[in-house]
Formats: sequence, C-alpha cells, structure tokens
Amino acid sequence: MQPSRLRARLPLFLAVFIDIFSFGLMYPLIVGMFHTGTGWVAQVYSPASRDAFLSLAFSLFPVGMFFGASLLGDLSDALGRRRTLMICMAGLAGGYGLMWASVELRLMWLFLVGRLVSGLMAGTAPIAQAAMMDTAPPDQRSEAMAQVTLVNTVGLVAGPAIGGVLGHWDFRLPLGLALTLCVVTLITLWSSTLAGDVAKRKFEFDWREPFLLFVRVRMKPTLMAPVLAFFLFQFGFMVYYTFIMIEMQRSYGFSTAQIGLFSMVMGCGFVAGTSFGYKIAKKLLGADTRVATVGLAVCGVLVGLTALPMPASAQVVLTMLIAISNILAFVTLLAAIASAVEESEQGWALGVGNGSVALSVFAAGLLSSLLSIIPSAAFEILGGLLILSAIVPTQRLTTPNAKAVAAQ
Repeated sequence: MQPSRLRARLPLFLAVFIDIFSFGLMYPLIVGMFHTGTGWVAQVYSPASRDAFLSLAFSLFPVGMFFGASLLGDLSDALGRRRTLMICMAGLAGGYGLMWASVELRLMWLFLVGRLVSGLMAGTAPIAQAAMMDTAPPDQRSEAMAQVTLVNTVGLVAGPAIGGVLGHWDFRLPLGLALTLCVVTLITLWSSTLAGDVAKRKFEFDWREPFLLFVRVRMKPTLMAPVLAFFLFQFGFMVYYTFIMIEMQRSYGFSTAQIGLFSMVMGCGFVAGTSFGYKIAKKLLGADTRVATVGLAVCGVLVGLTALPMPASAQVVLTMLIAISNILAFVTLLAAIASAVEESEQGWALGVGNGSVALSVFAAGLLSSLLSIIPSAAFEILGGLLILSAIVPTQRLTTPNAKAVAAQ
C-alpha cells in the first residue's frame, strides 16, 4: 500500500481496531476486578453483592450497544461518517475515563455508567468500514476489506491479552491505554478528510427502532428459522464465554494475566476458523446447512464437556476447538439470515443478527447474578444445550451462499 493511502486510512484502521479491541479488553479485566483478591471490588463488597454488580458490568454494555446501534446509524446519515466516528471516539474516551476514575475512587456507580456509555458508543467498525469503501476505488475494495479483516484479527487477539496482562499489574493501565487510543484516533479523525462526510438527511432518532427491527422479522417468515437458530447459538456461546472466564479464576486460580491469555487463545481459534476452518468444512461437507449443523453439534458438545473436571491445559485446548467450530456456525447462520431476504433488505436483516448478539451478551451477563447459588459448571452445560438446540431450526434453512455474505 502506498504511504499516502495508508495515512489516509489510518484513522479508519484505528476505529475498527478499537471497536473489537475494547470489547475483548474488558472481559478479563472485569473478572479480575470482581473475583481476585487484588480487585478492589472483591475487597469492598460481599460475594452476593459482587455477583450482582458483575451481572450489571457484563449486561450494561450490550444494553447500550442495542440502542446505540440505531443512534449511530442515524447520526452517520445526518452528520456524515467522520463526524459520527469523532463522536464515538469522544464518547468511548469518556466511558473509559469514567471507569478509570471508578478504580481510582473505588466508586462502583462510575464503573457501571462507564460500561453503559462505552456500549452506546460501540459499533464504530461498520461506519469505519463503510467510509473505507467510500475512499477505495472499485478495483481496490477487496484489498481494503482484506486490510479490515487483518485489523479485526489483530484486535481480536490483542484485546484480551493486553487487558489481562496490564490488568494484572494495575487495573487502571488497560483502561488508560484504551482512553489514550480513543483520544489518538479522535485527533487523527479531526485532521483527516473522509468521503461520506456530507449530511444526507435530518437527524431523527426513535428509541423504538431497535425493537421495531425485530418486529419486522414477523413479516418475513423465511427469517424466523435462521434468526432463531442464530440467537440460540449466540446465547449459548456467550453463556460459555462469560462463565468459563469466571471458572478459570475460581476453580483453576488463574490470575488476571492468565485469564487474558486464555481469552487470547480463544481469539486465535476464531482466526484459525476464519482462515482455514470454514474452507475445509465447506470442502468436506458441501452444503452450508450441513456445515452449520456440524459446527453447532461440535461446538455444543465441546462446551458441555468444559463442565467436567479436567486439567487447565485441557480447558485451553477445548476453548481453541470451540472457537474454531463456532466460526463454522457463525458464518453459515449469518449467511442464512442475509439469504432469507431480498438483496435490498440484507442490511436490516444483518442488523437483526447484530441485535441478536447484543441480546445474547445481555442475557448471559444477567445470569452471572446467580453465581452465588448456582455453580458455573451448570451454566457451561446450559450453554452447550442452547447451542445444540439451535440445530433444530437450522434444519429448516434453505441453502445459503456464505461466501457472498462473508465480506459483509
């Protein structure tokens, strides 16, 4: 890539990176804060109160993301992409600033407000990707999307590792790093010139829009099966993702750094599944419906097995395999959602998929409030059963073309 083109796209690369980096950054940090002896929350609150606050810390982010997705979309149309990205970066910086202050002052409400604000301002990646498509000539868009994929991969692996390692030394360090990255991106956006920076319509925001998105599914019967399958699959996986972190700390004595590295292994599994796992499965199994069924079956069984007593090394191997099989189902089910509607409606159909992810993260976060009365192993079994239950609606799918949707 030419140096001038790289400099022009740098703000967009940073925005895409921060979007996925900040999500992975927080999970090992939250588990460490709430469930290790060095975390101030564990020192101040009783176990029951701690589990309730942990539930809010997990669930407030997707609540903000659920409503923020519509807000950011409307802002992007009304203000232009660069201005919207600047608002996102400023908002994310404010959210991380609140969480940093909460650790410094030991005020739980500041941390929870910071999680909500960061959720509202999350989801910058689609806007940045759209802006990158605007800046790339038609014959260079594939190259641009490949660069976006690379940035996403780096963020997916780096977020949990950096959050866990820095949080092991001081919980303020990863929050300060995220805040600094947001400010740097804001400055680069301020000095850049991007396409799509012209207002397209008057700003109008309806708080009901996220709910209306799901109501419209009822008017598209072909969407019911793929959306249900995708939601059950994502809900089950997010239950596993949330509780395996807690289990690794409680049962295996993992430090905050080790939890971050454990999560990084999962990220490497996602990368492996995306790079070659799906291609191999597609070649061996043919139809995407069969790929999805096998992915769900393998992922569900492996998630259920994590509830059994085993060495920590076995859990590490399992999480890698779970992540690879997760990609098989994720790609094919998301493709089925897009293929169930006309091409002109694929945008909002994929928005339903993103909304399903947000609801799954929210519901899994709420379940963590039950940790004081239900062992985490029971939730891992629940996660496996939910993933396996997604096989039923998957059998009603038409054969989608996952390759056509992969870039989207």
